[in-house]
Amino acid sequence: MIAGNSSPIRLALVDDHQMVRVGLRTLFEAVLQFEVIGEAATAAEALELLPKLAPDVVLLDMRLPDGSGLEVCRQLRRLCPQVRVLMLTSYYNDDM
Repeated sequence: MIAGNSSPIRLALVDDHQMVRVGLRTLFEAVLQFEVIGEAATAAEALELLPKLAPDVVLLDMRLPDGSGLEVCRQLRRLCPQVRVLMLTSYYNDDM
């Protein structure tokens, strides 16, 4: 929960792999402090959907089929400065 607020944390998931999104949704919905309010599989979907949903937190994959998660993060923070973003990656190298 967000400090001083008893409402669940509104979470959005952005990953191009449906099974990853399903797993994350299942995990977070099992925790009472989270409410998964939306999902996107591409950068374009994320940038269209997330400003409308206004999540508290976005779990964002670093690599998306149509762009960089880092660029999505930059644009999202410009559109929704209050949103917090956690970046995910399954790649192990210093560049990521």
